Amino acid sequence: MASGFSTTVRNHVLDHLFHTGAPESVTIYGALCDADPGDAGDMAGQEIAAAFDYARTALLMATGANAGSIANTTALEFPPANGGNWGTITHLAIVASATEATDDMQASGSLTASKTINDGDQLKFAVGNITVSIAVQA
Repeated sequence: MASGFSTTVRNHVLDHLFHTGAPESVTIYGALCDADPGDAGDMAGQEIAAAFDYARTALLMATGANAGSIANTTALEFPPANGGNWGTITHLAIVASATEATDDMQASGSLTASKTINDGDQLKFAVGNITVSIAVQA
């Protein structure tokens, strides 16, 4: 027996998780972490502190996953750090709420290169730079 999901199923799962398309569209958010938030979904101690104007930021993913992958369709721009440093960002999480909540993480991944955010710096992700995929099983 074969294992793994078909491309169609992988696309449907991604569309459902990231709420793309009507009628189920809801807002999801990007959250910045200074360590790997892991698979548990509880980001306590991993997300950077809500200080110096840090805030989770609304994220828009493509309408309709393709080939088991989905990407952002608008730039994700966090507000500039104001009054202090955020520190070194190593991971981005996609979450379901605008404020930290228990088990609201839907996906996470490490940045290609960590980024230190000092007072006045702003972290931006260009269109298509955030991609979530469900891998094909061998």
